[in-house]
Amino acid sequence: MKVYIGCSGWNYRDWKGRFYPEKMAQKDWLEYYSGVFNTVEINSTFYRFPRDSTLIKWKETVPDEFKITLKGSRYVTHMKKLNEVEESVEKFYKAAYLLEDKKSCILWQLPPILHRDDEKLEAFCKLLNPDFTNVIEFRHLSWFDEQVYALLSKYNVVFCSISSPVFPEEMIITGKIGYVRFHGKGKKWYDYDYSREDLHSWYEKIKNSGTEEVYIYFNNDLEARAPENARLLRSFFEKKN
Repeated sequence: MKVYIGCSGWNYRDWKGRFYPEKMAQKDWLEYYSGVFNTVEINSTFYRFPRDSTLIKWKETVPDEFKITLKGSRYVTHMKKLNEVEESVEKFYKAAYLLEDKKSCILWQLPPILHRDDEKLEAFCKLLNPDFTNVIEFRHLSWFDEQVYALLSKYNVVFCSISSPVFPEEMIITGKIGYVRFHGKGKKWYDYDYSREDLHSWYEKIKNSGTEEVYIYFNNDLEARAPENARLLRSFFEKKN
């Protein structure tokens, strides 16, 4: 199993002195981060389409084997709610191609108010570009159903497994690739420090999932807990090898 472990972003000011050296310039953070982890999930692309120059800079900053996941535009998922989004989806992929060999997943996070609608989901899956590993994160429990998993599998779309206070702590697999987001399990979600027991339990789930490749991201960014937890989970895989 090829394992990619990282964080949901790297540009957090409260990581200075905790993860980044105190005197390191912010412009050097991505280079430093990519020397520690082999992937990053970028959340800023959810809020605005990235500039071409920014994508190229990211690509040129990270090492050869590093993989960049982009979070799909909220215009597609939260504003249009997957309706009439073909042009916007194509625009997003066009930008993402600039990452070249550093590109990996596109994460489409659906809003909590979007309840299960298999017809809408299938129409959206048909728009997704197979040159990328497409991942969907559902934020309403109605989607957690075997028929939904089968539909994703039909279109080679990855189900995003979630660690949070709300959703099942399960490794849900729809193909050869797995994807997990650690949001934190406290009342405030992201303000949570995963214990060794928490992470070892997830290590066992991931290890036994039967996937050939897995992407794992920590989104509990407060006080640099994300990189700390990511390194702890990675250590379990390293011990196995």
